[in-house]
Amino acid sequence: MSLWSWVNRPEELSRLKNPLFEANSLVIWPSVAPQSLQLWEGVFLRWNRSSKFLDESYEEMINIIKYNRELQVKVNLLRRQLAELEADDGMPDDGMAESP
Repeated sequence: MSLWSWVNRPEELSRLKNPLFEANSLVIWPSVAPQSLQLWEGVFLRWNRSSKFLDESYEEMINIIKYNRELQVKVNLLRRQLAELEADDGMPDDGMAESP
């Protein structure tokens, strides 16, 4: 006995049939209007990454670059202040004061 012969037996068919199914003798015509068509993104666009994620990652990269520049400006300012303080105090370049 083949699988389909077994499945199509009335006792098996009633057990496997969707209880919410209602037979309809009318022909069902699909709507081909452009506004009713929906693209199955999971099937047709599965290899295309969403530009949303690319845009978010690009924006994050720009923010990191800006933050890095701000930190570099602060580092340069602090280095200048340290050099001025060392020059004013007459401290040696290594930053260690000589003991008397």
